[in-house]
Amino acid sequence: MHLLRVVAPRVLTIAVPLALFATPGVRAQGAAAAPSAAAPSVATPALTGALRWADSARRIIDRAVVRGDTAQLLQGAALVDRALTAFPEHGLLLHYRGYAAYRLGQLAMSRKQEDAAEARYEEALAWLDRAVAAQPLAESHALRSSCMGQLIAGNALRGMRYGAAASRADDQALALGKNNPRVLLLQAVSAWYKPAMFGGGQDKARQLLARALAAFERDTPGPGLPSWGQAEALAWHGQWELAAGRAAAARAAYQQALTLEPEYAWVRYALLPAVR
Repeated sequence: MHLLRVVAPRVLTIAVPLALFATPGVRAQGAAAAPSAAAPSVATPALTGALRWADSARRIIDRAVVRGDTAQLLQGAALVDRALTAFPEHGLLLHYRGYAAYRLGQLAMSRKQEDAAEARYEEALAWLDRAVAAQPLAESHALRSSCMGQLIAGNALRGMRYGAAASRADDQALALGKNNPRVLLLQAVSAWYKPAMFGGGQDKARQLLARALAAFERDTPGPGLPSWGQAEALAWHGQWELAAGRAAAARAAYQQALTLEPEYAWVRYALLPAVR
């Protein structure tokens, strides 16, 4: 499962997606279904306007990632596209449009579709650049750094273009959310695959992941804000426990992830069976 490639120092990267294996019965990749003309029914009733659309997109995209459902992920992106026609520079909408493209890039990479993955990362970066200009979020900066890291990993010559910018995005993510669990999770995964001489290493990764798991227990994002990552952190924790020879601890972490996300396809159909 460790498909991440080491890139330049301080560049955040993340491995291929949470849900590499689609849940049986989930739709295959294809065109996204057009959203209904009515306002999204899944949004919190108290939310209105752009925030309501952003919250609806968040729910759809998060569910698609857990299920490994590319079509639903495309549907979430299409929903944001519709909302952006009315709210063209809304920070959260731009964030979720970039986030959807980022997850599509991970799915493409997991299927060895490297050209498609790089195109998605470029797309995600463009959306996230607009997002941070409109509403700086720690997660947006962290994802920008991760996108640039993946693009450098695909072609080392891109380091001249993205290396310094990725480091700046990393710093901005920390400045806005040094205790943000999603920022810490991205840092932990990056550190696991980055040599200690470049500021990474497995000891640092475990420390960061421990901080991320503790931060998730206190995580209370506001309406519409990013809330993904706790089950993903447990999935990484399980893999690293297994790598250390602690199968029982790995199994316990995976079960915790499934308690949070019973449809978590990556854990249910790949990680947990590997322990058994």
